[in-house]
Amino acid sequence: MSDLCLLSIVEASNLIAQRKISPLELTQAHLDRIHALDGRLQSFITLTADIALKEAKAATEVVAQGKIASPLHGIPITYKDLIATEGVRTTAASRVYADWVPSSDANVVKRLRNAGTVMLGKVHLSEFAFAGGATEHDFIKPARNPWNAAYDPGGSSSGSAVGVAAALAMGSVGSDSGGSIRIPAANCGTVGLKPTYGLVGRSGEITLGYSVGHIGPITRTVEDAAIMLEHLAGYDPEDRASVHRDVPPYQKLISEKLRDIRLGVCPLYMEAVGGEDESTAAFHAAVDVFRRIGFNVQELKIPHINYACTAGYNNILRIEGFCAHYQNFRDPEVRSRYGNAFRNIVRGGFLSTVDYMRAQQARTLISAELADVFKSIDVLLTPTTADSPARLDGTANGLRATGGSDPKISKSSYLHGAAYTAPFNLTGNPVISVPCGFNSLGLPLGLQLVGRPFEEATILNLGRQYQMETDWHRRRPPLS
Repeated sequence: MSDLCLLSIVEASNLIAQRKISPLELTQAHLDRIHALDGRLQSFITLTADIALKEAKAATEVVAQGKIASPLHGIPITYKDLIATEGVRTTAASRVYADWVPSSDANVVKRLRNAGTVMLGKVHLSEFAFAGGATEHDFIKPARNPWNAAYDPGGSSSGSAVGVAAALAMGSVGSDSGGSIRIPAANCGTVGLKPTYGLVGRSGEITLGYSVGHIGPITRTVEDAAIMLEHLAGYDPEDRASVHRDVPPYQKLISEKLRDIRLGVCPLYMEAVGGEDESTAAFHAAVDVFRRIGFNVQELKIPHINYACTAGYNNILRIEGFCAHYQNFRDPEVRSRYGNAFRNIVRGGFLSTVDYMRAQQARTLISAELADVFKSIDVLLTPTTADSPARLDGTANGLRATGGSDPKISKSSYLHGAAYTAPFNLTGNPVISVPCGFNSLGLPLGLQLVGRPFEEATILNLGRQYQMETDWHRRRPPLS
């Protein structure tokens, strides 16, 4: 039964359609694995076993009648615990929301329920999705990297990535306001997709940064991410940023190899950020794979992109995050329930209208530069992170790192962890992170593919082609 948990969504979906396995068998296998492994991984905040079994039984009956709603019918998934689920506690990993039980589902939950998915539960995040991973002092204790429990899985969608990597769930829905899908995906060896801003509706999500926030899937393969996106995307009338746009058949569009895609890399960007030698080497090896299978890769310049975190993203996120929690911070009793790490968001209250306007001007400048670059390329390649996962105890991992040329995003700054991810929250471009290797500690590394707005099909197609040439995504953590 445990072998069922190692199937991809595509594989499990085909077996369900052929009636070789049932949604109930698949769900029970995952619940058994969760009970066996999650005590040490700590990826779940709320396990909804009763709901999962009820939904799986209903899905099994529907399949027996020859009615399948979608390729996701009967597939067990999880939700980051800041996405509202009707009748199920949604905490945002905070004492502020410790007892909140929503009266309705978030937009994405409604969509995936309609597709026939089975909800296994709500999973870990850092408090209100801010400042990376959790600590032992937080309301919800840290999740553990399934490849080595002494290391950080990354944040803030940590439970989503841990659960998918450890085969506790077949897919998960996370959120990304600066890398919160892609960083844990890279650290745990999974696929993480941040769609174009506005493509996936966010109503029912506890939002941190309104203008930089996205919702997207974490899966084990690119094709699985395409299937999930196909059912997550679409107009959400309750999200003012949502766009009216037809949802393409992503799974079909990525099935054919594209050879005329032009790829770009930005050496000056990587020089400014710096990072561990092994992470940099894994990135260059991934670029060589694309060259080997026939893609043209050109070097280019994006003059101000290494200032995206410091001049734009950081101020926008802090100001918008502070505004979202302003009323709570005014109440001393409620304010006392916040964890120490999240209280740093209060710095946004000391920033001015001028700071916000300058950050928006930086966003406009960098977005224009990126749009200009995409006139000569179709996909930009970067590392997902500059460094491999950190140790949870705060000690150094001993790997050699080359210093960046921008002191504002030095390794001592929390922005260093988001140096390759946050710029694209600022611009809103779609980005996918795929596994691209391991360091000498046996920890996964990630490759980012950045596309033009609403060209998810292109980066998904290219990511799938990369996975067809490599086996990084097929490797599994040493769990028993």
